[in-house]
Amino acid sequence: MSDRIVDFEPALGRNRSADGPDRESDRESAPDAADADRAASGEDESVAAGSRWDPGVTVALLAGAVGVLTGTTAAFLAGAVGFTYAAYRYASRAPDTALAVDREIDDRSPLPSRTATVTVTIHNEGEESLPDLRIVDGVPERLAVVSGSPRHCTSVRPGETVSFSYAVRARRGSHEFGPTTLVVRSLAGATERRFEVRVDDSIACETLTETLALPADTSSYPGHVTTDSGGEGVEFYATREFHPSDPLSRIDWKRYARTRELSTVEFRETRAATVVLVVDARTAAHVARRDGEPDAVILSEYAAERLAAALLDRNDRVGLGFYGPSERYLRPAGGDEQAARIRAALDSTPESREREVGLFSEQRRERANDARFDALRRRLPDSAQIVFLSPLADDRAADVARRFRAYGHAVTVVSPDVTETDTPGGAVERIERDDRVATVRGGDVRVVSWSPDEPIRTAVSTATARWSR
Repeated sequence: MSDRIVDFEPALGRNRSADGPDRESDRESAPDAADADRAASGEDESVAAGSRWDPGVTVALLAGAVGVLTGTTAAFLAGAVGFTYAAYRYASRAPDTALAVDREIDDRSPLPSRTATVTVTIHNEGEESLPDLRIVDGVPERLAVVSGSPRHCTSVRPGETVSFSYAVRARRGSHEFGPTTLVVRSLAGATERRFEVRVDDSIACETLTETLALPADTSSYPGHVTTDSGGEGVEFYATREFHPSDPLSRIDWKRYARTRELSTVEFRETRAATVVLVVDARTAAHVARRDGEPDAVILSEYAAERLAAALLDRNDRVGLGFYGPSERYLRPAGGDEQAARIRAALDSTPESREREVGLFSEQRRERANDARFDALRRRLPDSAQIVFLSPLADDRAADVARRFRAYGHAVTVVSPDVTETDTPGGAVERIERDDRVATVRGGDVRVVSWSPDEPIRTAVSTATARWSR
């Protein structure tokens, strides 16, 4: 919970001090204590007059002129009504404000495509009623409001509390809320006081994933992938004939006590893997389950970031590639710097511009996809394992996974399931996707089928349990 108190004195019509002009000029040249407090707390205020056109003055002048020109007393006296309204308007001022601002978020770490409800509460701590209070909350730029509104207009009595709510749809990354803008207007609308209150809040869509179980294709670097070879490690692998260069700690002393023969114990080695995460960013992959939800490319990028973090944490070397119009590629590396490079590449992914339709356009697109695959494959290290992130929305995606495997790479497909069965068309898409998943699995490729309704770590854990049977 974040709470700020806003307490401002009127900025217009201040009386000059009796201390003299020199003292007054000193105050004008330096901020007073209230201004310093506002600057320190992140609150900005401005006071503005209302519209320069005044209907009361206009009516009064017209009625008075008509009365003078025509000699009509009634018309002349009617101008008094306009002058009365004008005097009331000019005499009114924006009330002094003392407001407590609070923002509550029901889920600060939602899953992608889930909604988070934001509730903004305003409490009038002052002694004046606010006849016209307008609030605009600082919604993060990348989050879409799916219900309610971040704008609210109300009146607040002294000691009264008002609140309003709206919902935003989560997407990958951390999203900071901006300042809440408050506008207080006088009863006649002649003046208004506008200020911003900075309340530090954020929504982070960064659920961690379980470690993805990889095949035993490794590099020479130490890591956590168990290999089928003996050496340094903690799990017993085999015994072999003793060599004079073997350390004494590796001698099987129990066997020597029984047989008087020296032998050396070998342990199962654990090494680091070289992994390249390949995101399917083609036009065909930009499909969403429902309007307003993140499409499969955004979900794939979210999963890629989480998987990269988990793999780098266990000392694997991780790279990133895009299969689609964006042909960016990051060579496999390790460490925190590589994690930062991967996050930056995923955050700056451009939108697909393949919008052409028709027979010849489709043929050109197929040739372009073949060329992109060949260019990506030539960049891959021979020992790299491929994690292909794709919704498997068409046969091309399934073919790409099989082609990676045919070139000798161990392949794992992480597939966000964005199909739905509420419509006949959606049911057909689900059946076609299930057939593609079965085809890919039949080609010695592991598949993690992930529903956006569940955490990615749950899908990885379920798939890992199935692979270990």
